[in-house]
Amino acid sequence: MSTWKDRLFLEGKQKITEYFQEQEHVLLILGHGFDPRACKVAEVLTEAALSLAVCLVDYNESDSGKDAKNESRSRENHEDILKICRDIPLLERQIPMYRGDGPKKILVISESIRSQFNMEFISDYQTIVIDVSAMPRGVGYSIIKRLIDIKAETQKLCVAVCENSKFDDMIRPVIVEESAEYLPGFNTFSMQLEQDDGETVWLPVLGPDDVTAFHIIDNYLKPIKICPVIPFPSKDIQRGERALRSCGEALFRERNVEKRNIIYVPENHPLWVYQKLCDMVRYYEKSLHINQNRNRVIKYAFSSQSSKLIDIGVLLAIMDLVREDIKAGIVVVENQGYQAEDPYPEKDEELYCLCLDDSIFAWRRNENRRTMCFRSRLSLRRYHTAAGVQGGRAGRDRRERLVNFVQAGAADCFCQRRL
Repeated sequence: MSTWKDRLFLEGKQKITEYFQEQEHVLLILGHGFDPRACKVAEVLTEAALSLAVCLVDYNESDSGKDAKNESRSRENHEDILKICRDIPLLERQIPMYRGDGPKKILVISESIRSQFNMEFISDYQTIVIDVSAMPRGVGYSIIKRLIDIKAETQKLCVAVCENSKFDDMIRPVIVEESAEYLPGFNTFSMQLEQDDGETVWLPVLGPDDVTAFHIIDNYLKPIKICPVIPFPSKDIQRGERALRSCGEALFRERNVEKRNIIYVPENHPLWVYQKLCDMVRYYEKSLHINQNRNRVIKYAFSSQSSKLIDIGVLLAIMDLVREDIKAGIVVVENQGYQAEDPYPEKDEELYCLCLDDSIFAWRRNENRRTMCFRSRLSLRRYHTAAGVQGGRAGRDRRERLVNFVQAGAADCFCQRRL
């Protein structure tokens, strides 16, 4: 089963603008944080959509993890959002990530999102866009999963991101306590994964300087097999190599991971990431159970320290696998905030949008119809000119036949587009 294989994936500002052109009742959900990409999608949608509302998600960080530079960046982003939403409804939602302190600290992202996002809140909107550019992974994952579960069939859900893998590698999590846990909220499987005594296959999406988080998750899961996921091809051709080098000692010497276990996924296409991860898990599910006791419990744990687009592909893969009754979940490492290097490489950013309720085939048909209409109108003008050169009755007859033929084709194309 491949639920998302043929979904519409838009690359670049122009295509995103065309898709949202003159759309009404659009809700944009974005994160309030230090990331310079926080307002990029909002700027595009305010120009394209006819009616837009913005929901700003504010997640709290512990005092020990707050950085002076990040606080300044966050204030600047908030001011920019207020300017963008000067004539647009602006809603705010508080999403506490943790409850309690010290050893009693509990991850409550799923509970917070369920309380803030319900069917009544999204019922007035035809299209909902989740901009994960400035959201932590746990918050973005949970909001996408929640809205997929509660939205109506007539509503469309899109996931947008301002991708900049170079800047993603410049962001470092502040890890104080060496603890990891499954992210809750995925059909209660996260809780079952912690309680089951089965064997674990771990698929970590590696990023540069990821060795600390790698060791923490490795000690938490104690997997029987590790299949590292490397971004390749990528915009920076050496990015995958740096990721392997940072964890090479832990992978190949400490854990004796075979090189044939490495999974390569494209950096800028989440649907290919999703398809490849699903195929890999189904292969292992089949091979690890063949000639074995059917009661054998195999769990598949994912973790991601890479770019936003790959994160989306990982999330979609887990959701599909859970639907197939395969035990899969996301492992996150507790951190106390983030530190980002300067300056921000703006030239490396690119806008993307994954439309989860639109098929790529329907989009191509619409594009072909628009092209046919344009060519029909262009041909009509050319035939008018060519036929007008000939005088007399023969010229008039030829002109009428050509005009009727082209007009009929254009009208048919227009009717199909209206339908």
